[in-house]
Amino acid sequence: MVPRSIKRRLIRTKIRLNQTIQQILEINRNRKRLPYHQNAAVVKEDLEEKLKVLNRTAEQQAKLIKHYESQLDNVPNY
Repeated sequence: MVPRSIKRRLIRTKIRLNQTIQQILEINRNRKRLPYHQNAAVVKEDLEEKLKVLNRTAEQQAKLIKHYESQLDNVPNY
């Protein structure tokens, strides 16, 4: 694969991972405010499900970043 395309994929994946982490942090902030809401149980359940999905997504993105970085390390310099 061309190093340029690997670098692009790496940068895009890093951006997506950063966005995913920001969403996770926002959910955690919302969870702290939950005890003050009337229907906290329903909202908490929804947030927990979103958090599970986002954590899995972040994990996959981190694996992809490691993969792209290892590919870039193996590319010979001309």
